[in-house]
Amino acid sequence: MKKTVAFLGLGTMGGAMTNNLLKAGFAVRGYDPAAEACARAARNGVQILPSAAEAVTGVEVACSVVPGPDDVRALYLGERGVLAAAAGGTVCFDFSTITPEASCEVAEAARKIGVSFLDTPVSGTAPRAVSAELTVMAGGDKAALEKHKDVLAAMTQSVTHFGPNGMGLRMKLVGNHLVSAQVCVLAEALTLARKAGLDLDLAVAYLLQSPVMDTIRSKIRDVAKRNYPPAFKLDLMAKDLRQIAAMAEAAHAPIPFSALAKQIFTAGQAIGRGGEDQTAVHEVYRRLAGD
Repeated sequence: MKKTVAFLGLGTMGGAMTNNLLKAGFAVRGYDPAAEACARAARNGVQILPSAAEAVTGVEVACSVVPGPDDVRALYLGERGVLAAAAGGTVCFDFSTITPEASCEVAEAARKIGVSFLDTPVSGTAPRAVSAELTVMAGGDKAALEKHKDVLAAMTQSVTHFGPNGMGLRMKLVGNHLVSAQVCVLAEALTLARKAGLDLDLAVAYLLQSPVMDTIRSKIRDVAKRNYPPAFKLDLMAKDLRQIAAMAEAAHAPIPFSALAKQIFTAGQAIGRGGEDQTAVHEVYRRLAGD
């Protein structure tokens, strides 16, 4: 008989991930403060509970994906949060991208009551969540990870354990540092091509077949057409860039381009593009170019 899994956070990513758990035969108990997300999940077969505490009661494994550090703290440490009801031996996988410090704070509180909390951020946007092609970067108790790897396997393509609590998130922030820089360079390059008088369609066609484009091949057509469907929202990358900056400062690591990228993403939010895909930073460059 398959396990029962509690899933906390039933939005775009959480909804897709719970669907894959259901397809794999797991029973899913869910919680989300948004009524619309709960209604959608219920239609798909999730048993909705009125609080995180009630959702995790009696389960061996809980999963969560929420926007930021304060959301994770409230979800786990709040009066009706996970740790108010989770039994000793419960394993929690948190897929949220938050600061390693906040995650370790929750992990320590969990450890004191015999609960294993792992940071398990994912790489991959909403379409990959739907197709169960996310990759997981894990930090925390490896034995707990191995015990419930079947749960992760239903939602993801691969799982890599990077060490103790916080290490999965550190790896996620390193990866997003690379992505954010590439997105900004893409916007710069297309702006430069256009301002230099190049035919943009011809330039895009050339770049797509050139070896320099392998890392950003999937985004260039949409950016050139000023089409930014939100696979990974600009607001979320702006938040991750703030966390990258904090981690780099603590590590005394110089990241000048990331600092510039953070300002560009902040400008993207200021012009109202935060809800669009991160590639909408192209609009910041267009404004800077006087378009």
